[in-house]
Amino acid sequence: MIYSNNSNINPKLYSEIKEIINSNEKIEETMKRIYLNENENENEKDFIIERKEKQYKFPKLILIMRSELYRGMFLSVTEDTSNKVTDYSELSNKSFQIFEYWIYSNQIKNGIEITQEIINELKIGIDYFQLNRTYPNLFDLLINEFNNQNEMKKEQKKRTKEFLHQLIQTNPKLFDLLIKKFNNQN
Repeated sequence: MIYSNNSNINPKLYSEIKEIINSNEKIEETMKRIYLNENENENEKDFIIERKEKQYKFPKLILIMRSELYRGMFLSVTEDTSNKVTDYSELSNKSFQIFEYWIYSNQIKNGIEITQEIINELKIGIDYFQLNRTYPNLFDLLINEFNNQNEMKKEQKKRTKEFLHQLIQTNPKLFDLLIKKFNNQN
């Protein structure tokens, strides 16, 4: 359901989102486009979440679609017309960047190392921002990525052991040279 535009939402973005819904284009594709073409779509980002070290710009409509917290903030009738809020979520920079990418894409950005600490932080952040519990849920994605990364590390260790075992079996002298060289470097 699209709400009427009575809450200082950028009119161009509001009409674009309305057109997208009417044309059956996936909302996620539009959100990714806005995120990836940051310079082109800077005027669509009409709200600032201010953190200690940086300001993050978001379109109000995307925050409304993703977060109960911002939905309540933007769609309630108040005299406050500020387009900025201070973030008190206490998320680390890395966790907030994961949150930002997920807001637009429903995905975890490739190449991000997921640790137990990040999972714990974002679990609190999910509650703080009252994120929609739609699939794919950020927490589910984090757990899956964490498990995948751990499996990859286990597989790498296993392959390294297999390689060393084969090296010892096929050429013990080469193995001894590698060990000596390694010991000399340390």
